[in-house]
Amino acid sequence: MKKNGFTLTEVLGVLTVLALLALLITPVISKTIKNNKQKLYNDQIKIIEKAAKDYTIKNTDVLPEEGTITYITLGEIKRSGVLQEEVRNPMTKELFPDDLQIKISFENNQYVYEVIEEESSGIKQ
Repeated sequence: MKKNGFTLTEVLGVLTVLALLALLITPVISKTIKNNKQKLYNDQIKIIEKAAKDYTIKNTDVLPEEGTITYITLGEIKRSGVLQEEVRNPMTKELFPDDLQIKISFENNQYVYEVIEEESSGIKQ
């Protein structure tokens, strides 16, 4: 008599191997996803900072003098038409708010642009 199918021991063995593989692979995949989100976040911040630079090229009156700091908002940049695409935060999957501030300072004969946002929104400076 010929048997069809698998024994309980064989099925449990296969399930055990699959469970072990899942335990080994899950942390690697999670870390990769987190790293990719962080890289995308950094790219989005660079886009905002570049837009701020472009904005100040057209609006030189907002540039700070030596030793002073100026703040502009993402909304100002959007309204000027410099940044036409919506920039999304990959950490929260929401759009960066229009009241997001960009700090502009003048240090060592160059302008420094820095995006400022609260830590509570899942964003690191």
